[in-house]
Parts: sequence; structure tokens; C-alpha cells
Amino acid sequence: MRKNIFIWLFIVVSACGQPLANQKKNDQKNSDVPAQLISVKDMQVDLSILWSAIKEMHPAYGIYTSTDSLQTVYETTRQSLSVPLGESDFVSRIYPLLSALRCGHTQLKHSAGYKNPGSAHLPFEVLVQGNRAWVTFHQTASLNTGDEIISINDTAVNSIIAHGADLYAGDGYNLTFKELFLSQYDGFEDACNKYYHWAPPYQVKFRAKDGNIKTILVEAVASNTPQAVEISQTDNFAGWQEAKDTAHSLLRFSKDASTAWFEVRSYQYNDTLIFKNAFKQIHAKGVKRLVIDLRHNTGGDIRIASKLLSYLADAPYRIISDLKSRISNPAINHFEAYFDTAGTASFNAGFVPGKQEGAYYHINTRPAFGNLLGLMPLSERDHFNGSLFVLIDGATFSAGAHTAIAIKEYCKKAVFIGRETAGGSDGCSGGTIQHLTLPNTGVVVEFPWMRVVSVAKKPVFGHGVIPDYRVLYEPEDIVKGTDLDIKKVLNMVNK
Repeated sequence: MRKNIFIWLFIVVSACGQPLANQKKNDQKNSDVPAQLISVKDMQVDLSILWSAIKEMHPAYGIYTSTDSLQTVYETTRQSLSVPLGESDFVSRIYPLLSALRCGHTQLKHSAGYKNPGSAHLPFEVLVQGNRAWVTFHQTASLNTGDEIISINDTAVNSIIAHGADLYAGDGYNLTFKELFLSQYDGFEDACNKYYHWAPPYQVKFRAKDGNIKTILVEAVASNTPQAVEISQTDNFAGWQEAKDTAHSLLRFSKDASTAWFEVRSYQYNDTLIFKNAFKQIHAKGVKRLVIDLRHNTGGDIRIASKLLSYLADAPYRIISDLKSRISNPAINHFEAYFDTAGTASFNAGFVPGKQEGAYYHINTRPAFGNLLGLMPLSERDHFNGSLFVLIDGATFSAGAHTAIAIKEYCKKAVFIGRETAGGSDGCSGGTIQHLTLPNTGVVVEFPWMRVVSVAKKPVFGHGVIPDYRVLYEPEDIVKGTDLDIKKVLNMVNK
């Protein structure tokens, strides 16, 4: 079933809560209440404030998209705000500007008093890959898992995908995150509702698995409508033993305990104890092959992430190489009235502005915050020295992506399996994720203050960590929950 979950994107001090499916869907038509329409003047003033803040201090400004191109997108966006709009439509209009900035930590949140008017619920979900979409879960018998969507309401599916991808921002030129957003977090449905404003029934043209092309009309359904076909789930860890004392993370051992799988979820403050317990058990069982699962690890306190490396790295290591900002002191700027005072206090508690280096200013961490930029020692106990496999995907982001980058640099024998990480291999914008509240609409912009430079010596500009073995899923794998990444690892170790 479609997932309505909150993904938390943290890094260093401040948390950036990103709901990929941020309001529960219902069956109302996607339209705002007329009384809630925002005037053209208010929208344009708020857009101007946002744009001015981006130009002055956003750490990603001009890195992945030229400033001239960004200016063009801004002007196009401003011209589109020509009639009063509801808040949802206002957010949808300005999201392409943030998408053009290419920073996954810069997202939009509705105002505190916003009431979701609801939207129509498509009776199917899709798997998006390479500008194509295939049906996965479906709540109508008119479609089957594996059918390829060609168009909806005579609009080609690649256009729907392109507009849906603009409704959420991602790092650099990465596509795996956008595909995941469209597939698993209502992005495809949002494009139909928020960009095209389609009302049911929908005219769906698709290619069936037998190759025949068909056109049907499908109605919207309630989100709790059962699946049209009963789905049997794959047991990916049949015969494996689940470990104890790992809390929200999962640790499993194969039948002969020669292989362990450790799911490292988004970093929380008690994870150092989890790591300690997990690697104690891994060492005690004499594990020869370890799978570190960073899929859907969307970040957390990067100091906690660095502790994981102490059990894996070949030698003393760093988790990041530098912190820098575009202005001398991010806490002193022309938009202080709109930024959250708690976020500013958090920055001042953890960071100290440093000297200018070219177009940027170096940022130091306060001693109480820890040795974030220096070399970190290896764990003296239970260090793992066997074969290491790392699973990554389009939701490995922020501190999760920095973990993958550091493993790639400091664990030379590590093998990466899955899909490109959402977080850029050259680094990301983060450090402190501030909240910029636009004064007229109340819309909140999650706004990073610093550039977090990775430890990668040869990053692929604008892209994440590229796996050694790329694994692609079929629609049937999605609905059955078949873990092809784990299968790939086991095939490799059993050869």
C-alpha cells in the first residue's frame, strides 16, 4: 500500500523533518477553499523574500544551476503568480524554483494553520524508472501489476513524471531520489492532482504485459480500498536469526553465522549503544561477511554517523572534510526576522564563523560539539575486518549519504550494491537547517545555512555514490517485497 511516512533529514545540529507524503490523502477534490486564496501581491512579495535570501546566503546557489538560469526560473515563477491562489497551488508554483536550486535539504512546508482540502486518490501506484512508469499496487481490477502507463488524459507519462519531479527538491542531478519520490511517496499522484488538477474519472492508456495497448476509464478510490489482488510477500530472511538489543535498527545472522546484515536507520542519539551491542555480537559470532544497509537512511546527527565508521574504517578517518558558508556569519543576515530564533541559537551554540576562503567562509565547530572535522580513531574493540557490502538507494541522504561516502573512501574493499544515493558525493547543503517563514503566506522554507563538504577525493559532480553493482526492480518485486539487493549479495558470496 502507498506509504504515508515522515522522513527526517537531520545533519549535525538542527533537524529538518521532511514529510514525503506530508498529509494523509482523502477523497475530496483537489481545490482550495475560496476564502483561503492568497492575493497576487502577497505571493509575489513572499517569493521575492525567498529569492533574495537564496541569492544572499543559500550554500547551493550557483553550484549546480547557473545563476542566470536560476534568475530565469525565478522570473517565470513570478509571472505565473498572476491570479490569487490557494496555499497548495502557491507551494506547487514555487517548488520548481527550489528544484532548480538542486538542494534536497531545501523544502517547503505548509503554514501552521493550513487545512488540507484533500485530493483524489488514484486507484494504482507506479514504479518510475527512466521516464517510464509501470503499475505496482492497484486497487482496481482494470489494471494489473506490470502494465506500463503510456498516458493519462492524453498526456504522455514522461510529461507527468517531469512535472511531478519538480514538486520536491533533490541534490544535484540525481534521478534515483526523484524516481523514488514519484513511486513510493505519492509524487506521481501529486503531479496529477497538484499540477494538472485532474478530476476523476481518468482516461488511462497503457500497455498490458501481453503487449496489447488498451485505454480505460478509472475512478478515484478511497485510500483504504483493499488491493484488487491478494499479494503474497517474499520472506527475504528465511532461516536467519534476528539479534537482540539493537532497538530500532535490525541485525540478522545467516544460518551458519558467517554473514550478518545490519540495517542502519536514520541516526538517533542512542545509536552509539546500538552500534556497540551490534558489533559485539558480530565479533562474538566470528562473522566473515557484513552487509551494512544504508537504504532509506535519510540522515541524523552526523556525529553519530561517524561512530559507525570507527568499527569499519581501515585507518583513522573523517566523516566530512569541511564546513563553509557564503556569508561571514550566517546568524547575521538580512532575513533574521523570518528565520527561527531557536535555529539561530542552535547554530551559535555549535558553530563559530572562521576566515574567508575564496567565495566562502570557513565554519568551525565549538569544542563542546566534538571533533567533527578532525581525524577519528578506530574502535579498540570489536572492529570488523571481514568482507564488507554496503546497500544504498535513492533515499540514502544527508548524513546517510556522508556515511556511504566515508565508507567508500576509508574501507577500500567495500562493495556497493543498489542504486545511486540521493545525497551528493561532493557534499550537500546542511549543517543547520533553518526555518524561513514567509510573512504573508506563512509557508515555511527549510533552508540550510552551510555547505557540508564530503571526504570524497574524486566525487562525481552533482551525483551521489554510484554502486559497483546497480540493481533494478520489476513491478512484481515491489508488490511482493522481494529484496533483490540482498539476493545480489548472497549470490556473490555463495559463488
